Amino acid sequence: MNGGSVIAAGQAILGESPIWSRSRARLLWVDTLGASLNFFDPATGRNFSHPMPAPLGFVAEKSSGELLLGMGCHVEQIDAAGNRYRIATAPHAQEGFRLNDACMDSADRLWVGLIDEELKDGTGYLYRLDPDGHWHTLDSGFTLINGMRFSRDGKILYVTDSRRGEIYRYECDPTSGDVSHRRVVISIDPGKGKPDGLIVDQNGFLLSTLFDGAAIARISPEGEIAHLIPLPVQRPTSCAFGHNEQSLYVTSARLGFSERQLEHMPFAGALLKIDYQRAIQQQAIRGMSLR
Repeated sequence: MNGGSVIAAGQAILGESPIWSRSRARLLWVDTLGASLNFFDPATGRNFSHPMPAPLGFVAEKSSGELLLGMGCHVEQIDAAGNRYRIATAPHAQEGFRLNDACMDSADRLWVGLIDEELKDGTGYLYRLDPDGHWHTLDSGFTLINGMRFSRDGKILYVTDSRRGEIYRYECDPTSGDVSHRRVVISIDPGKGKPDGLIVDQNGFLLSTLFDGAAIARISPEGEIAHLIPLPVQRPTSCAFGHNEQSLYVTSARLGFSERQLEHMPFAGALLKIDYQRAIQQQAIRGMSLR
């Protein structure tokens, strides 16, 4: 199959937030609008779906192995016994808003965005939630704040605004968690898709999943698209490496398609797996052949 293989054919409405759990040796991901928390076991090829009482913006894992969930405007924690309880509520929480994408840093701080579900221009926020429960409002003015990740040394934070098609970078102090000097890394042509979930590979390249673009953009730290990795789904949403950088897992969505359209999109909403190193080698060879 071009661009990856389907490993979980479940029809997620809006698959999102894949992370690799080393403590569980599982890929964790959510179906945001399907309100489920999912565990994919690569050893057996089985996906286990757990229904939740409300839509989920993200799943994140603390260094202790406990999980954090974004549920509405609230952060909930699941302890080792499987008990779920609320630990925090976003500072600007209000009706019609919810937490969206998130990531953890090495100090167990949660970095997360808040969006207006109607996507009114400039209404989104970027937060940091510290382990002591204290919130910090770091920036505002986003429309659809989305994929965020740190550089490998923790000194750069990348944040996406999907509606504007832009990926930003902030200088970050890994000790204090302070951020500054926001600037645009890249503005992606809408014809290529909307930047959604984001991770960073071992060479410092950004992998931005292109919703409506059927591809992942591999972007240099300088903001140039080095490769476009094609996918067999029109609306990929996010991606995550497995236990190494050989396997790349990709979530996708059925959101926004009619039943008639979905008849011709058998993989929409599926979980995919890509041989990452092979994929970028193939794209590099293809690029050379076109010169």
